[in-house]
This record gives sequence, C-alpha cells and structure tokens, in this order.
Amino acid sequence: MPWRLRKVVVIIAGGLVLAACGSDASVPLPSDPVPMPRPAPKFSAASAPVVPTWRHLPEPVSAEQFDQDKATCTQIARSTPGVGSPEIKFYLAFTNCMRSEGYEATSKL
Repeated sequence: MPWRLRKVVVIIAGGLVLAACGSDASVPLPSDPVPMPRPAPKFSAASAPVVPTWRHLPEPVSAEQFDQDKATCTQIARSTPGVGSPEIKFYLAFTNCMRSEGYEATSKL
C-alpha cells in the first residue's frame, strides 16, 4: 500500500474511533420529548376529607335556624373577594361566618 493511502486510511480510522468514543451510544435518546401524563389518583372514601358537623353554643338551635344561618354564611363566603384558591377562600369565609353566628365545628374521625 502506498504511504499516502496509508495516511488517509489512518486518518479516517482515527476519526471514526474518536467519533465513537466521543458519543454516548449507551444512552438512548428519548423518542418523545413530551412527558406522558400521570394516571389519575385513586379516590377512596378513607382518603376523603372529614366534613365537620356544626354545633351551636351555648344551646342548640332548630334545624330551620341552622339552615338559615348556613345559607347566609354560604352566600357571604361565595361573594368574598380576594386572591388565591377559591376553595380555600370559601372555606375560611364560611368557617369564620359560622363561628360568628355561634357555631363550633366538630369532626368525627
């Protein structure tokens, strides 16, 4: 083999070796750059939040009075302005209103 041809073969072979060593062929490239959606969490009754029961202090009130107070507090809580999560705003405004009407939240676990 002529010396010029050997130089060309050595240069090409060296370039291929360097290219093979420089690339990380063991790590496959992701076929889809968008992540797959996560499955929806399983809902069970045991993981459901505990809904408090309301007790009027110092003495109990009638069911009609309770329903009226609850409706008033619901209306106030729905119209509460502010920033943040609507659920949290409603919960805080409703709870504060019920407490101001003389009720205490009790939850049974």
